[in-house]
Amino acid sequence: MPRLCLNGKPYFFHGVLDQGYWSDGLYTSAVPEAYERDIAAMKDLGFNTLRKHIKIEPERFYYDCDRMGMVVFQDMVNCGEYHYLRDTVLPTLGFLQRNDKELNSDPEARQSFLRAMEETVAHLQNHPCICLWTIFNEGWGQFEADSVCARLRELDGSRFIDSTSGWFQQNNSDVDSLHIYFQKLHLGTQPRPQLLSEFGGWSYKLPEHSFNLQKTYGYRKYADRERFLRDLRALYLNEVLPLVSHGLCGAIYTQLSDVEDETNGFLTFDRRVQKVFHGELSDIAEKLQNAIKE
Repeated sequence: MPRLCLNGKPYFFHGVLDQGYWSDGLYTSAVPEAYERDIAAMKDLGFNTLRKHIKIEPERFYYDCDRMGMVVFQDMVNCGEYHYLRDTVLPTLGFLQRNDKELNSDPEARQSFLRAMEETVAHLQNHPCICLWTIFNEGWGQFEADSVCARLRELDGSRFIDSTSGWFQQNNSDVDSLHIYFQKLHLGTQPRPQLLSEFGGWSYKLPEHSFNLQKTYGYRKYADRERFLRDLRALYLNEVLPLVSHGLCGAIYTQLSDVEDETNGFLTFDRRVQKVFHGELSDIAEKLQNAIKE
């Protein structure tokens, strides 16, 4: 069974999606120590991986991940037009296959993306925390993913590559990468290591620590913390854990913190409240690592 390994040993990448937005600075936090606090909060819950989502952070973030032992799945920044019907509605309904030869056909947009990818690798490749590059996310800006993946391997052959996170999968990728929000969790069909690169996204909103009292975004909504925690544990124990023996190598829960209307984070947007407490998920992290070694 194909596995993703870390330092030569099978490893379960137990992670969260990290969009990197802040109530006190939007794209950057007000103080550099905030990156360390976010990393420590996720490690305290048992997570070992952050998927840095479509954003390049200041050097301090990667330095803190390096020294604190947090693995990073680094996304490239999307480039190209987004089509709601094509890139969201139809894939959500199950239309996940599409030839990407003609997608994002603007030559200037394609060259801009390739230049940015090269610059991203050159800028970040010396950080040992980065274990995987994500090229395209949910079809946004996607074009000729197989050839782009080949180019990325030339730039950096030492890391895993997730060519098409979510959908519009092609042939050249190290993982079968799935986003599942509205269905029971399952694996893909390719004989590759399996990765749930997004799932969950359940909202437990704390109004006094929220950006918007009128709008709430989440894939399931909770008003009671104990029920939220109970169902979250059940999601991992009853759906994520059983998939490990069938090839699942990592699972990225959405998400680290609330982001404005998205109230589905483990932390509130102002970072003042942690919704899940120390020890409440730590046994799950241990079970996932034990399962992948069996």
